[in-house]
Amino acid sequence: MRRYRIGRVLPGEIRLTNVVPLEKILKALPDIDVVGEIERGFLALSEGKVEVPPVGELLFPDENGELHIKYGAVRGDDVFVVKLATGFFNNPALGLPPFSGCMLALSAKTGQVLCILLEEGELTNHRTAAAGAVVARHLAPPRLETIGICGSGVQARLQADYLRRVTGCRDLVLWARDQGRAADAVRDIARMGYSARVAASPEEIASSAQLIVTTTAAHEPYLLAGSIKPGTHIT
Repeated sequence: MRRYRIGRVLPGEIRLTNVVPLEKILKALPDIDVVGEIERGFLALSEGKVEVPPVGELLFPDENGELHIKYGAVRGDDVFVVKLATGFFNNPALGLPPFSGCMLALSAKTGQVLCILLEEGELTNHRTAAAGAVVARHLAPPRLETIGICGSGVQARLQADYLRRVTGCRDLVLWARDQGRAADAVRDIARMGYSARVAASPEEIASSAQLIVTTTAAHEPYLLAGSIKPGTHIT
């Protein structure tokens, strides 16, 4: 009989890869400096220390779906990662989330799969929000009185959450095309300690905020150059 184990493989054994479910990933996130890790990643990239091949793509037009394959390695690191990210945009009608995926952590020394992270797109969400926080840390106006967010989905909430880590500003105004969803997002963001309110229009965001974060997939512009105040930063 063959023996199974996680970790080093001995002759006659079959290696089981460590599989980490979403709940364990989310439980671990508060103990990780996600903003700092993303910042260090950007720095390594700017210093030419990162190998990032072109993104792989597989389309499913009949299902309005797509798979993106993203991978990269920092030279000298012991581990590199391959990410599979899906977006199947008919899923909400089936009662399913539109986004999912997983990440594979592999040894940069031997190529063995070390771990499968069943993150269902959540690490991508947190990565994006942390990147917004890195940008705000370095590029937001020094005197920040109001934050503006465009959008009412997961990313709108996460951007507000991560901005708390890099700025003391707690006044926030949010606009979305669906005012009901905007009100829901504002209620969630207010629980984070913000004084949050719904804006009636993008122009109200532009006139109120010195830092604006856009979190939509709009195909038409809604923030116009003429309405943006000088010195405003837009992510």
